[in-house]
Amino acid sequence: MGWGLPGILRFLPKPTVVPIKQIPRTLAMLPADAKILDVGAGGRRIVPGIVTFDAVPGAEIDIVGDIHNMPIENDAFDCVFCTGTLEHVADPFRAVRELYRITKPGGIVHIDVPFIQGYHADPTDYWRFTLDGLRLLAKDFEELAAGVHIGPSCGLVWIAREWADSSCSNRLLSNLFLCLMAWLTAPLKYLDYFMIRSRKSHRVASAVYFRGRKPLLQVQAA
Repeated sequence: MGWGLPGILRFLPKPTVVPIKQIPRTLAMLPADAKILDVGAGGRRIVPGIVTFDAVPGAEIDIVGDIHNMPIENDAFDCVFCTGTLEHVADPFRAVRELYRITKPGGIVHIDVPFIQGYHADPTDYWRFTLDGLRLLAKDFEELAAGVHIGPSCGLVWIAREWADSSCSNRLLSNLFLCLMAWLTAPLKYLDYFMIRSRKSHRVASAVYFRGRKPLLQVQAA
C-alpha cells in the first residue's frame, strides 16, 4: 500500500524501501547484446531496448498476451524478468513453466514476489509466497541467488497501514487513521537496511526474489 491510492492519499510515504537492488545485479551478469524480456512490465522499461510483455495494451507494452500461454517462441530470450506479477495470475506454476519455456538454455530468470503485503488488486490479487514456495515455483532453474527483496520492517509497516485503513467502514475516518499510521510508521522501514542482512529476515519479509539459470541440458518442466 502506498501506490494506487486515491486523491491526496497518493502523497503518503511509500511503505517500502529496497536496500539491496537485485535487478541491476542480474543485468550486470548479461552480455551487452542480451535479448531481455520483462513479463508484467506495467509500462516500465528497466533498460533501453528491453522487450515488454503485459496482459493489457499500453504505451510501453510491446507484446500483449496471457502469461499462461505467451505468444513467444521457445528459447527466445537470454534473460526474463517477472517482478511483482505472479501474485496476480491464476496459475503461477503454469506461468513459471512459460518463463522456463521462453528462456534460452543457459539464460537467466529473475523473479520477485510478495510475502507479507496487504491485498493489492491489479486487477486481482491471489497469492503470497514464502522463500521456500518461490524456490519450489522455480525448481527447474538452477539457483544462482535467492533471498529477501523487501525486508521485514517494510512488511510490518505495510500491514500496520492496511490494519488502520480497515479499522472502520467510514471512509473519512479510515483515511484519517491510515494517514496517521503511515506517518507514524514511515521511519521503521529504514531498519531494513540492517535487518535484510539477517538470515531470519525471510520469515516475515515483505517480498522475496529468485535468480536462476535455465540448464544447458534441459529437463522437462513439471
